[in-house]
Amino acid sequence: MLKIRLQPPRSAHSERRWNLPSRDHARGIAATAIAIGLLFTAACGGESATPPPTTPAEPQIDLSKLELGNYAGVPQPLDKPVDEAQARAVQAQRLANHIPLPMEIDPRLKYYSGVIPKVFTTIDHQNMGSWVGSDLEPHREALAGFVSGFTSAANSDERLSLSVVLENRVLIFNSDIAATTAMNTIVDSELAADPTKSSFPIANFPTARAYWKPDRPTFWSWYATGKFVIFTSVWDRLSGELSQVDLPGMTDLVSKSLTAIPGKIAGFSPTPAPERDSSSPDWDGMLARAVPAINDQRPGLTIPGVYDRHGGLQLSRQPELDRTLFETAGVDRVAFNGGYLYRAKDAASAIAVTNQHTTFTKYYRKVASPPGLPTARCYELKDPTTKSKMRYYCSTNFDRYAADISANQLDDAYQRISAQYALLVNSK
Repeated sequence: MLKIRLQPPRSAHSERRWNLPSRDHARGIAATAIAIGLLFTAACGGESATPPPTTPAEPQIDLSKLELGNYAGVPQPLDKPVDEAQARAVQAQRLANHIPLPMEIDPRLKYYSGVIPKVFTTIDHQNMGSWVGSDLEPHREALAGFVSGFTSAANSDERLSLSVVLENRVLIFNSDIAATTAMNTIVDSELAADPTKSSFPIANFPTARAYWKPDRPTFWSWYATGKFVIFTSVWDRLSGELSQVDLPGMTDLVSKSLTAIPGKIAGFSPTPAPERDSSSPDWDGMLARAVPAINDQRPGLTIPGVYDRHGGLQLSRQPELDRTLFETAGVDRVAFNGGYLYRAKDAASAIAVTNQHTTFTKYYRKVASPPGLPTARCYELKDPTTKSKMRYYCSTNFDRYAADISANQLDDAYQRISAQYALLVNSK
C-alpha cells in the first residue's frame, strides 16, 4: 500500500452549505434521526409451530384531552407539490430507494456520518459546499439541466477522527447530454480554480474524471452514466491524523462505488417535468399522517419525504441495526417530516419498532408521558448542554404505524407527539 507522508492538515473539513445554519444547529437537527438499540428478533418455538402473534388492543385515548398546541391533529392530503422545487425534490427521494447503501459498497461503512442535506435541488457554489470549491455562477447555462440529487454517506468508525468518510451524491439531469456536459463543466472549473488538484485515472472507468490533492487525504470523482452524474468523495480522516495519504485505499472506494451504483440507479426513471409538477409528493398518505416540525425546523436543512424500506435506511442513524429491524417488522414505508413515521406489517410489529427505538437510555433519562397520552414514551437528554442532540425525544405507535419525534422544548415535544398520535388515529 502506497503511504505518502505529508504535513498535518492545515484546516478542518469545510462546512457543507445549503443555506444552512451552523454545524451545531445542523447536528441538533440531524439528531432527530433515532438512536437504535438492540436488534429485534423473532422468538423461536420448539418442534411445534409458533402461533401467530395476536393483534394488541388499541388503548382507549380521548383525543379531545390531548394538548396539540398549534399542530393539526387531522391529516391534510397532499395532492400535488407546493412548488416546482418540491416536485424536483421528490425525484431525489425516489432515487434514494435505488442508491446502494455505503455498507453495501464496503462493509466497514456502517456508521452514521451526519452529512446534511440528503436532498438538494440547486447546484451552485453555495449549496454544493465543500465538494465543489470553484465558482459555478459563470457556468449556470451549462448546468441548466440539473433536476435534483441525493446524498448517501457513512463513516467507517463511530469516531470521526478514526474514520474513512464516503459520500456518494447522485445528481439527476433531464438528459444524457446534460449530465455529461455538467460533469465536464464542473471538473474543468475545479481544476482551473485550484492548480494543486491533480487528475487521476480510475481503473475500469476511463470516462470518470477524478482528482486529488497530494498534500491532503481526500479524493474526488465524477462519473456520468445516462441521466445521472455520480459524485464520490473520500476523506480518509485516520490517514490524515497520521499525516499520511492512502491513495490506493481512496481510489479503491471510488472504484467500488462506481461498480455498485450505476446498475442500481438504472432501475429508476426520472419523471418528466410536466408530470412531476402535477403528481402527489405523498406516497400512501404517509406525509399526511406525519406531524410537521414548527419550532425546531430549519428552512432548507431537511425536506419532508417518503421512502421505501431501503430508502429509509439512507436516513437511519444506525442503518445496520435498522436493516434487520425493518425486515423483521415488515417496514415498507418511512416518512420524514417533523419526525420519523414508520409503517410496519401489523400493529404488533409497530410496537416492536417503538420498543427498539426507545432502548437508547445511555444519554437520556425517562420523563413523564404527555398529558392524556400515557402510552407515549418520552426522554430527556441527561446533559442538556450537548449540542449534537435534541433535548427531548418521544415515541408512540398506533395500528401498524410507529413514530419518533424530538424537540428542544418539553412542551413542544409533548404537543408534537400528541398531534402525531391524533393524526394516526384520524387517518384510520
